[in-house]
Amino acid sequence: MRVFLGRMCALAGALCAVLLLCGAAHTFPRGACIGGVDVSRLTRAAAAARVREALARELAGCAFTIRVGGDAYVFRPPELYYKTDLPAALRAAERGGRVPLAKRLCVAGLERAVRGICDGYYRKGADARIRFDPLAEQPFTIVRERTGAYVDGAALLRAAEAALAAGEREVCVSPVSVPPVRTAAEAVRSVALLSSFTTYFDGGNAPRAHNIRLAAGALNGCTLAPGAGFSFNAATGARTAARGYREAPVILDGEYTPGVGGGVCQVSTTLYNAALLAGLTVTECHPHSLPVGYVEPSFDAMVSGSRCDLKLRNDLGGKVYFVFRVQGNALCVRVYGRHSAVTFARESVTTGTIEPPPPKVRKGAAESELREGKAGVTSEGYLVRYNGGVPVSRTLLRKDRYAPRQGVVREAPAADPVINLFENLANFV
Repeated sequence: MRVFLGRMCALAGALCAVLLLCGAAHTFPRGACIGGVDVSRLTRAAAAARVREALARELAGCAFTIRVGGDAYVFRPPELYYKTDLPAALRAAERGGRVPLAKRLCVAGLERAVRGICDGYYRKGADARIRFDPLAEQPFTIVRERTGAYVDGAALLRAAEAALAAGEREVCVSPVSVPPVRTAAEAVRSVALLSSFTTYFDGGNAPRAHNIRLAAGALNGCTLAPGAGFSFNAATGARTAARGYREAPVILDGEYTPGVGGGVCQVSTTLYNAALLAGLTVTECHPHSLPVGYVEPSFDAMVSGSRCDLKLRNDLGGKVYFVFRVQGNALCVRVYGRHSAVTFARESVTTGTIEPPPPKVRKGAAESELREGKAGVTSEGYLVRYNGGVPVSRTLLRKDRYAPRQGVVREAPAADPVINLFENLANFV
């Protein structure tokens, strides 16, 4: 009997050990409840599974939405889940009674999802752009601006986490709009026509016309940044035969004489007048020694090698564009830049005349050498400034003296002495 009882005790001890290993000794007492879920007489594993099932049923059909502008980004289980303190609640439930369950709504990979939303919503902005083609009939093409947009990722992540923590099912944020610095309308105003000036030349003088076209082509499309200076000689380069210039009449020391690059002064003169009318500052200018036929006195601009230049400066506060056009026998210079209510007009005033000296007498002069004398002039050049069409100032630009041109006549032939003898005899009789 004693042996039997010993064996029974040993078997009971082994059974208790098995029950302990299987967790049977850790079932929750009657009335134990975790977050409203009854876990009475359940093992820890079974209780945890029941609570999780209850949470899954609670989330079924639920969604968390992030709204950005008019777009919605929806997250559902299993991306949407509860983060809980279930291990702590299970330990507390071992003492019985109702135990609250702390839970927080979460989105798996929320930071990665927010980055994707921001990347998808990002739109790079761009200012309106100006395309300048000086050879085109309309030299400017405006590429319209584009408004940029982005989502503040850090702010969106904070807002989403706060909404989830509060048990809310939606969060809304507004994208940040990035307006362009320059719109198409502003771009158009920055390339307004400031001035246009045209002079005319003899198309029949082929070498001179060629030089005008060559110099105008070299200058076409030049631009001048705000505050920058411009040199005619530097922009065109040397007017030499090696660079394609031909021999044509030039004014030298009060006389017309053949010279390589003749006619280029008409280009500098046309630019000079267009620059004045555009409001550019003229820092260097030289008159011819003789009046020229393509512009009024005191509005010519002679250039010669490196000694005489036409120099300008852009004090208008915006970029300036030059367009040169040669059509037929007309040379036109247009200046484009920022639109202004200020305009200009030129006034040439002849203050006196200078009579030419007696003509030179040349024996046997060819017909091409003969010419009439031409009076010189003294003159003044004024620039009148208008604001909104109303004159506000009249500025004296320069005073000039253009020399007269001496005439050339052929020497009369000497009288025949035989004829003179007969004339004298006739008078004597």
